[in-house]
Amino acid sequence: MSPPPSTPVKVPASAATYTPATQDQDLRSDINSVLLNEGYVEKIQEELLHKLHAHPSNWPSTIQAHAISLLRSGEATTFPALIRRVMDDVRHDTQAKAAAEEGKNGEVNGAATNGNSKKAANGASSDAHNLAIPSAVVDDLLKFTRDKLDDICGIDEGAEEVT
Repeated sequence: MSPPPSTPVKVPASAATYTPATQDQDLRSDINSVLLNEGYVEKIQEELLHKLHAHPSNWPSTIQAHAISLLRSGEATTFPALIRRVMDDVRHDTQAKAAAEEGKNGEVNGAATNGNSKKAANGASSDAHNLAIPSAVVDDLLKFTRDKLDDICGIDEGAEEVT
């Protein structure tokens, strides 16, 4: 574990109630600077990769297989198009998974997903695997990130509220 930064970012106690409209941009900038300059971003990225590879779903291999399938089928012919398509598919599957967990039975952005799989050029289903990032990985990474933020932020009880 790395030592905390020499000068932690002072966060007012009222920051817990901030909304995007009342967020202090200077505070956000200070936190981002420490995250970048002290190497915390790399640690968070490394933890994400570790969690993804360690999870039984084998998500990185699933993404790789999906990308290869898109290239072989001709659905993606350039690297930018491939990345855009894979990201769209991951977003779609993540939204479908979230909707299913909320009881919406596979409805994503007004389009039903149950039984309506996309077909690749060769006739095979292009969404045979769930491309959503596993919930357990997201939960673990959120906890890890919160721990890192606790390392660099100090609650300043005497700070004034932002209005």
